[in-house]
Amino acid sequence: MQHPQRAYRQPLAALLTALTFGALAACGTRTTATTDATTAADVTATADVAAAPAHPRLMYTPAHKALLLARQNQPPFAAVWQRLRDQAAATPPLATPGQWDSKVWATNAEVAQANAVLAWALDDAAAGAKARQILLAFQDDLEHNDDQDLDIHIQSVLLPMANTWDLLLATPWLTVDEAKQAQTRIANVNRKFVARYLDDPFWQMFSFTVTQNNHPLRAASAIGYIALAFPDDPDAPRWLDWATDQMDYLLGPKGHYVQNDGGVSEGPFYFSFGFAAVVPFLLALDHNSPVDAIHHHMCLTRNASDPWDDNGCVEGEPFTLKNPLRDPRFLQVLDWSVSLRRPSGVRAVLDDTHVAVTDGAALTTGMGGPGYLLWDWGTNAVLPFDTEKFDNLTPWYLAHVGDVVAAPPPWRNRFFPDGGQAVFRSGWGTDDLWLMLVADHGPARKTLHNHADGASFALSAYGEDLLIDTGYYKPDPLNNPLTTDAPSHNVLLIDGVGAPKRGLLNNWGDTDAFLENTHDGDMVAWAEARVAYQQAEIRRGIAFARKRYFVVADRIHSDVATPRTFQWRAHLWAGFDVGGSYTLAGGHLTMTRPLAGLAIDATTTAGPATFSEPPFTTMMPPHVHDIDGSGNHAVADATVAAVAPGFLVVLSPQKAGATGDDGPLSVTSVQAGPGGAAWTIAGTTQGAAWRDVAWLRDAGAAAKLVIPGPHTLETDAAFVLVADSGAYALIAGGTHVTLDGVALLSGNAAPVAIFAP
Repeated sequence: MQHPQRAYRQPLAALLTALTFGALAACGTRTTATTDATTAADVTATADVAAAPAHPRLMYTPAHKALLLARQNQPPFAAVWQRLRDQAAATPPLATPGQWDSKVWATNAEVAQANAVLAWALDDAAAGAKARQILLAFQDDLEHNDDQDLDIHIQSVLLPMANTWDLLLATPWLTVDEAKQAQTRIANVNRKFVARYLDDPFWQMFSFTVTQNNHPLRAASAIGYIALAFPDDPDAPRWLDWATDQMDYLLGPKGHYVQNDGGVSEGPFYFSFGFAAVVPFLLALDHNSPVDAIHHHMCLTRNASDPWDDNGCVEGEPFTLKNPLRDPRFLQVLDWSVSLRRPSGVRAVLDDTHVAVTDGAALTTGMGGPGYLLWDWGTNAVLPFDTEKFDNLTPWYLAHVGDVVAAPPPWRNRFFPDGGQAVFRSGWGTDDLWLMLVADHGPARKTLHNHADGASFALSAYGEDLLIDTGYYKPDPLNNPLTTDAPSHNVLLIDGVGAPKRGLLNNWGDTDAFLENTHDGDMVAWAEARVAYQQAEIRRGIAFARKRYFVVADRIHSDVATPRTFQWRAHLWAGFDVGGSYTLAGGHLTMTRPLAGLAIDATTTAGPATFSEPPFTTMMPPHVHDIDGSGNHAVADATVAAVAPGFLVVLSPQKAGATGDDGPLSVTSVQAGPGGAAWTIAGTTQGAAWRDVAWLRDAGAAAKLVIPGPHTLETDAAFVLVADSGAYALIAGGTHVTLDGVALLSGNAAPVAIFAP
């Protein structure tokens, strides 16, 4: 399993040595391991063979068999078939007597499941014998497990073991008595797991109540899957009630895990980790439970603190679950995930995050999901056609991917004010420009995996990451990641300080940020992040112009009347351990990587800003990162001392070695007088030259700006971005702008307005 240590586990290591868990000691008696050398030739179809028509009914139904066979030589499924065969051919590791190792049993279960698929789909006797042998050797002495993260690992054992049982029951290679034996052991593991995590107050609290994230989702998927497998078990109704309750709550409108616009509170990495476990359970639920089935709410893992104190749970209250995979509201989450896709195809680095894809999203296309989820699955430069990133979903991909047309999403820019992200992109190719601005608040921010990154952003272009979020560097499992706090992000620091540091567990720290005044457009798009800390309110606006460059306009109101040091921080994907190069020259910064480069031009309404580097200590903030491996990178601050300086920064990506449309832009300073700052930005599009003007004004600054040409701009706005040809204009915080006496925008009453004829 690829995942880092969990933030909420911080107090566990110290406590485990001091506590005795009576529930674990009472879980049951260990069963002696079985040695079974039976071959396929030894197991024949007899009168007591259990091959009931009801099987398979978990991962597949009988109707899926023809589809699996048809896809054996059909791309991309032929490669998935080969992946399954490779899994089946693996040698399962031996379990150590007296130790129930979740990693060992997960590997055994994966091998068994793959062989069970081959046995059922292809009538493969040898595969049936191998699957049977592993299934019958499975042990239920869970009391001999010491995995602190078993709540998120158990799914990788129970689901494939249950699938092996289910599939073999549809073949001649498992007898009724053997099936009962295997069922008993699988159900006992589930029962003991429930006793530990739902019925022991300590584990219940630290695994589920304080988390409200992927942990209860993954555990519920495992527990509920076994309830669906063995509905005759006396504990199955309770298991299924808690599992469906978690789906209804966390994936619904009351749990605060999913925001109204689809944004997920713990970010794309941990959402993907949870979703990979949820999808198999929801598919099995669709196969086995009527849409009007009655379930009952179970409140034992609800959290009564902020932001979940409005949960309104009523113990035992009946409800029907609308399967989230068929719920348009929940499917917004997959739109959010695709929107956060970087040009490489992997998701944005946001909060506690390593490289991630949304494992399992393409499986929803078999239930009416859109074709861009299939496109997303296959057009990933890092993990194309992945089926194993978080959980082994390989066999599910053979049956549940729908016959849909793979095509990119119909949108480019996308704004999620509840989730707290604005995403700009020039297109959906690997060479396209991409920027994400972060501004989360309330439940979207109050999550264990959150970082203090309000108003931060990241930038990729021309096949390279250029400005980065530093990811998830957590060397101390008893503390938050070193990359959690504000200085590890592309934010504005005041006297070296950003938003308040995160506390442990549900001690949120940080501060709310708000995504406001978003405008989409083909020529120019805009979004603002508003955040307050250090006795100042910062309104960071980002304009994406001509699908070619970005302007960052930071407006600041300070409650402190004396000058302070303001640092406009940039985390460069260059220098130290990551390659590339960079140079600093006054307010101008350039960085180069093999495929692309970036120029940053920074100035302020209080005078010039100067780039400098903060002190460096290896593998410490702000230079440390962990995205797809840990290391050090360069950090630069555009710094000025003033009371409330407005920062005006132009970000100009360029393709390595290119001239013309994708080559360097010409960014030139324009004198704007006291309280003003301005740039001209010039380039070409399809060979046609253009020039734009970016102008930022403090209150009381000059209302006219003369630029070479000559052209005269006049405005009452705080920020203006305008083409000197009059082709478009954007104003923020004002009512009008004129170019050479001609009104481009007038009478505006909104915070932001865009004119594009």
